[in-house]
Amino acid sequence: MIGWKLFNNLRTPPIKLDLKQRNLKFSVDNHIQYFNCYAAIGRYAGRDIRAPWRTEELLAEMERCRIDGALVYAHQAAETHPVVGNPIVMKVCRKHPRLFPCRVGMPHHSGEFPHPRELVREMEKENVHAMKIFPRTYKFSVDQHTLGELLFHLQEAGILLIVDCGEYENDVQITWDELAWLCGSFPRLPVLLHGVRWEATRTLIPMADRFRNLHFEFSNYQGNRMLEFWCSRIGCGRLLFGSQWPQKSIGAARAYVDYADITDEQKRAIAGGNLKRLLKITEPLPSYPQKEPEDKILQLALAAQPVADMIVIDAHAHITQKGGYGAAMAAMNRADAAAVVERNRRIGVNKTCISSWTAIWGDYRLGNEDTIQAVHGFPDQLVGYAALDPNYISDWQKECDYYHREKRLPGMKPYFPKMAIPYNDPRFEPWWRYGNEHFLFALMHPSDHFTAEMRDLAARFPHISFLLAHSGWSWQTARTHVALAKQFPNCFLEITYTSVLNGSIEYMVREVGSERVIYGSDSPMRDPSPQFGWVAYADITEQDKRNILGRNMERILARVKL
Repeated sequence: MIGWKLFNNLRTPPIKLDLKQRNLKFSVDNHIQYFNCYAAIGRYAGRDIRAPWRTEELLAEMERCRIDGALVYAHQAAETHPVVGNPIVMKVCRKHPRLFPCRVGMPHHSGEFPHPRELVREMEKENVHAMKIFPRTYKFSVDQHTLGELLFHLQEAGILLIVDCGEYENDVQITWDELAWLCGSFPRLPVLLHGVRWEATRTLIPMADRFRNLHFEFSNYQGNRMLEFWCSRIGCGRLLFGSQWPQKSIGAARAYVDYADITDEQKRAIAGGNLKRLLKITEPLPSYPQKEPEDKILQLALAAQPVADMIVIDAHAHITQKGGYGAAMAAMNRADAAAVVERNRRIGVNKTCISSWTAIWGDYRLGNEDTIQAVHGFPDQLVGYAALDPNYISDWQKECDYYHREKRLPGMKPYFPKMAIPYNDPRFEPWWRYGNEHFLFALMHPSDHFTAEMRDLAARFPHISFLLAHSGWSWQTARTHVALAKQFPNCFLEITYTSVLNGSIEYMVREVGSERVIYGSDSPMRDPSPQFGWVAYADITEQDKRNILGRNMERILARVKL
């Protein structure tokens, strides 16, 4: 059977939680208004048939997540032409008082867009105080000759300028050098970055230190404890709450603010106060009726309280070496075992399944020792994955006995991106046989031929519980993993990814049932709170959420025979 300590810890009676006795308060009571700085409306190219897009869907999700307002632009203004899309957003915002318009702009020289002087007068007349530009989409340069006149007039009028600054080709609209020129040349122009990611931290820090007009939001930037870091470094005045709807879950973005270890005053500024100031809005946003949801998980999320009446298990997390603050491409802001346990406790996680960054990134022996020490130091909170690299192993029986039987690591963590060996390669075979014999569980990161490899392995090793990592990565990934889960009962859908793909959890639950979906965070590369919020605010039942957050993984752990 599973190691006695792990099994007994899993069977510890859950803490009973009386929500009324805890006197929980929600945002409307705390006077924290949530004003989303990043949302778009209307039809857009490449939409998956399952993805939400209608304005009514945005408003419904805003109500479920208690988001009081949203700054929106039209997809057609960003994809076809501002002249096509800007009237769409104006019409929608006149109809819905919770929505505020953001125009899309471009240079005037070609005659297809108003002169900046005329443009600003029109925007002020319509009470529009934000403009977003797409230099790469519309093929114009970010320099003085092209944008100087437009930026000058926006600066003089105090209009917020927004630009996408992701890390990948399809979401980069401005380079860091261009951004430095823009912020430096127009120091009184407030500039907001949409979509900046956690990989950008080491570049973003000196930029934010240098340019006081630079603002950014966190829908893509879900870095570990990064709200705390930035509040300490530059204050809260340039940090904004954004969701990137319809692509991303609004609840994930809200949870990142709610569960941060910052003051209520800082939360109020980030959640909505800063955007209201930038848009020159002085009146309170319309509030929602103070109706408490019946779903207790949603109640807890709205109150920024941990789940304390059940066992919550994070099935996918990592650690650095003791005292580590980062690894590879990511600055992680406290990332060792003690920090992971502490951070996960904030949302109510009782147990976290970890592998070492060093182990999956290249040195499995050095990294696995970090995992062993971590589990030894936190035996009640941590469960270990062993990462084994066939490029270096000659005696599989010895390695398996040492890590799984002697050191009691019930998880298996191959990692194709670094090991570069197909999962069903014969070199892995002894490990899979051992895992099947002992009912272990394996966390499977996508590979080049993932579907074929998983069909082979899941059929031949039915006693291994295969957690298909990052099932919420994209709609294509979700469909692929759902098909595997339908075919093989030992395949489970582990959700985590920065994309926090809006609607994907609901899709997985509809297709295979909530008993086959597993919560994971991938912390401390990213903070666990957005991944938790992705589940807590999903449009599924409370029992579905409880299955995903812990019950399913509890059953998988209880099957292990070591």
